[in-house]
Amino acid sequence: MVCAWDEVTSHPMPDRDIEFVRGEPTDSDVLRRAGVQRAATVLVDARDDNEALAISVTVDHVRQNAHVVVTLRDIARARHIAYVNSAIRCVQWHTPRMVTEELQSPGIAEVYAELMTHGGANTYSAPLPASIGPVRVGDCQARLGKEHGATLLAARTGEGLLVNPAWETELPVGSVLYYVAPHRLGTEQIETSLRA
Repeated sequence: MVCAWDEVTSHPMPDRDIEFVRGEPTDSDVLRRAGVQRAATVLVDARDDNEALAISVTVDHVRQNAHVVVTLRDIARARHIAYVNSAIRCVQWHTPRMVTEELQSPGIAEVYAELMTHGGANTYSAPLPASIGPVRVGDCQARLGKEHGATLLAARTGEGLLVNPAWETELPVGSVLYYVAPHRLGTEQIETSLRA
């Protein structure tokens, strides 16, 4: 179901099997006509952040237990949305893929936000030390994980970027590791762990 403002005179997606309701999205009756009270997931994509906040208040009034995702131009305004309901997830407005991921996997936007926040676990890259030769992804996962709390996310080889590579994949000398960890690992730490 798509709910759009009164000035939207025709169905915005006529080629899709989606119903269309026109009206003021801050009006609870309009949201009920759109079926928000039955929705498992609600996306609030407003014209500006103030309007997004007002619509979020109404959505929360009409349907308290839905997974609500709100797009914001200024993501710092997420704290205002949290005053409405701390379970509402906010996503940067210009990241449609993130919006889709959050709608499909509730909470994933918070994981990405945490990875991009200074402090705590962070993402890093490091070249695979040439001194250890080729190494299996599984060895990187197991040893770097056990000894340093690191998780390998991806690796770049001469073949290209491998996101979430299979554990049996052999990484040649010159590969770059991309990992999440509490701190950056030095070359010596990586060498010591992977030589064991």
